[in-house]
Amino acid sequence: MRLVPIGPVETKVAGLHRFFGPLEIDAASDGLVVVNRLPLERYLLGLNEVPPEWPRAALQAQAIAARTYALWTLGRPPAGSAEAYGFDICASTDCQVFSGADLLEDPEGRRWFDAVAATKGEVVIYGGEPILARYHSVSGGRTLDNSQAYPDEGDFPYLKGVPSPSEDASPLDRWRVSFTLDDLRSLISEAGWWNGSELTEVHTIGSGSEQHYPDVVFEGPAERAVRDAQEVREVLGGLAARRFPARYPSLALMSSGRLPETFPSNRFEVSTESGAVRVDGRGWGHGVGMSQWGAHGLALRGWGAKQILEHYYTGARVSNVPGSQMLEVGVATGLDSVQATGAFRLEDGDGRTVLPRAVGRWAISFEGSGVASLSPPPGFGRPLRLAVVSAPRTLRTGAKGTFALRLSAPAEVRTSPGATETFVASAGSNSFTWRAPDKPGRYRVEVAAVGSRGRETKVVEVEVVAPQSSSPLPSPGGSQGVALIGVALGLALMIIGGQALVKEARR
Repeated sequence: MRLVPIGPVETKVAGLHRFFGPLEIDAASDGLVVVNRLPLERYLLGLNEVPPEWPRAALQAQAIAARTYALWTLGRPPAGSAEAYGFDICASTDCQVFSGADLLEDPEGRRWFDAVAATKGEVVIYGGEPILARYHSVSGGRTLDNSQAYPDEGDFPYLKGVPSPSEDASPLDRWRVSFTLDDLRSLISEAGWWNGSELTEVHTIGSGSEQHYPDVVFEGPAERAVRDAQEVREVLGGLAARRFPARYPSLALMSSGRLPETFPSNRFEVSTESGAVRVDGRGWGHGVGMSQWGAHGLALRGWGAKQILEHYYTGARVSNVPGSQMLEVGVATGLDSVQATGAFRLEDGDGRTVLPRAVGRWAISFEGSGVASLSPPPGFGRPLRLAVVSAPRTLRTGAKGTFALRLSAPAEVRTSPGATETFVASAGSNSFTWRAPDKPGRYRVEVAAVGSRGRETKVVEVEVVAPQSSSPLPSPGGSQGVALIGVALGLALMIIGGQALVKEARR
């Protein structure tokens, strides 16, 4: 089935995100598949690859790289989950991280939208075609040739290792993990690499298979085992997080408070000192193509987006490619149910309208391959009745007041005047916040509700008044004025001193 928005409200899927454009829901053999169909430029607005507060040139470089990667993907047969479920591109780190309309709620989200708009149609090309614009978080000082990270693919002329010296702002430019010998002995025994005897030494040596990462040697009086760093990262990293979740991934200066993985990359060295095993690593991700933190650092140095991209993609150039492609983003697969809230038209798989106006929270449940059931929200189909239960009678300019509503059926609610967004309300009690205009006066606040069966409007009058001005200070002409001035100066000095102490402590 297809959910096609019929108003300004994005469709929200519980446990996932809010989405622009139509959502398609299929019943595959292993559960429901949710696909968001939208134009390329709108798709880019939903990417969540770098923080929107980053420097403008870094955001623009990311927008161009992401657009290029999407076009490269569209130009080839689907693979992996896209091939299995019939969409164009996935929404995870396996492709590009897509979070729909969620950035609309971020105060800095407008900066990412501006970066996408400013680079509209710009693509990194080589030989006249969009490149495989791989990118990663941070390389640790130098990016890799494509074949070093993806040996089965070979090399691309534009995916060559280059210096990336501007990454020191990243907490993962350099990282460290410490293990006890007992923890490691337990992990390598569970992995089947060790027979459980004493482990006394762990260190790294050069790769025996000429990889860019080292081999890790585990030694004890009775045993010796050698595994390459990538296998250690994949196998021991996952085991450590499951067996010892309080210790791994390790604590770090990240927003989550921990490293993103037990081993953020395979580029590390291991040593044993005083019975503790220390892993010193660099970078996060596959290390090929553009380093996102490297782009951040170069932007701070004054580099433009094109300079950044042409540095990381050897021999490629940025060009404008006209056209507006549509793509289907695989948002989620294997779901037992989907809870979708919005105002949309329901269509079947052949594009025929099943319901011209569906409002509220709808439940779609998996019933087996090719079969799903649809449950309407409470109150759906009833004649619409709207009541304003309570509302502020007086507000100061710029202040916010709460309106309480009661609806007999789910509806899309709009208010005017003011900047309150349109929202979808369920049957029963609801509330919203209305911001008073900056100009005093008597305002007629119109609350309009539109359901599947009818429309109702209520009007509430609100008096908007100017805030009272503060009382002036007494004249300094007498002794009382002098005393007050002295007290005020003393307070000012104490406050200034306090601020200085706080700033010093923070440093």
